[in-house]
Amino acid sequence: MMKQKDGKVNTMKNKKFLDSPFAVILCNLILFFLVYFVVISDYVVSLAIMAVVILAILLVNRYNLVNKIFDLYIRHKKTALISGLILGIIYPFSLTDNVYVAHIATLAVIYGIACLGLNFQMGSTDMTNFAPAAFMGIGAYSVAIASVNMGLSPWIGMLGGLVLSGVFGFLIGLPTLKTKGYYLSLVTMAIQLAFTELVRIWPYVGGDDGLSGVQRYKLFGFELYKRYTIFGIRMSPQIPYLLLCIAFLVLCTYIAMRVYFSRTGIAMNTVAQDEIAADCLGINVSRTKLFAFVIGGVYCGLAGTLFAGLEGYAGPATYNFQKSLMLICMVILGGMDNSIGVVLGAFILAIITEKLRDFADFQQLIYGAILVVMLIVRPDGIIPWRVRNHDLITKRKPKIIEKLGESTDIAAKAELKSEV
Repeated sequence: MMKQKDGKVNTMKNKKFLDSPFAVILCNLILFFLVYFVVISDYVVSLAIMAVVILAILLVNRYNLVNKIFDLYIRHKKTALISGLILGIIYPFSLTDNVYVAHIATLAVIYGIACLGLNFQMGSTDMTNFAPAAFMGIGAYSVAIASVNMGLSPWIGMLGGLVLSGVFGFLIGLPTLKTKGYYLSLVTMAIQLAFTELVRIWPYVGGDDGLSGVQRYKLFGFELYKRYTIFGIRMSPQIPYLLLCIAFLVLCTYIAMRVYFSRTGIAMNTVAQDEIAADCLGINVSRTKLFAFVIGGVYCGLAGTLFAGLEGYAGPATYNFQKSLMLICMVILGGMDNSIGVVLGAFILAIITEKLRDFADFQQLIYGAILVVMLIVRPDGIIPWRVRNHDLITKRKPKIIEKLGESTDIAAKAELKSEV
């Protein structure tokens, strides 16, 4: 009897720990070390770690543990946010003087922002957009034109890029309101090819050579792309810029998740399932589609402005159709309509792409093989779409449970329990 009681006590303690803020901190620490070792290791170890992580996620998801981890983060979101911010600040400094590793990490974060924007269209609204690189190009060229041709601050170029990419998304969305499926894909594909050709033949934006010498971002007089020595440790020049990109990624992820749980997010999913049914339910289908194009364009434009600040250059070869395909593959790999999954997919493929640069002849082969295997084995992505839990977000009990607690009639309780 004593052993049974001790076993029950230990089980209760384990359950309390797994549902406590310490479990969230432990999960954040595991993620921190996984990302750290994947980025700093050579390509063989990096690929091995990512393969093991993907297999572990697929295995864990089979037992519905991924949703439980998501719910854990939602219940203790303050702890998750604070510990995540602390680790996010520590992470860039852990890269020290490794310029190449810091560059890969910054690229992965920027691609994560672009994929969040593309997810509004592909994941939430089921509109395949083959022109995310064009939106990134608008943001990048806005910064380049502002700083190189006009001599203005790159921050002004960033604001201009966000506005122009949003307007561009609105203008593209208008003619595509009556198209869907393959026709919409062909329209966006034509827009991407037209954008690449336009910047190639336009002398004002440098033509084939592009615009080089883009000014680096500064914040309160401090350059964000410069080597600093902190506590005697010489840092990579990308470290301050990586911190800026992480801040933007956190903000963009928060906004994306808020939209997902809002009425607008539900409306986008309804449009994706059936436009006629959405219209019958009173949803403005045209406005919902335009919103997806505009907010997705703004996200991609922001990623483009950050990319131009990192590279110091904006050219047609950087924002071509191949880049659009890469972003689409990132969204499909991570899991459409799941912000965390999309960011994970962006991180994985960005790191794989950069790690395999020494094997350029086989890079696309490996890249394509990974996607083919994932589409066959896991078509919904590594972390697929999950059902919204509004009661957990708002910290309210379902109304049927409240009625069950308030009811004094035994028969009524029995009926309510059967509904539950």
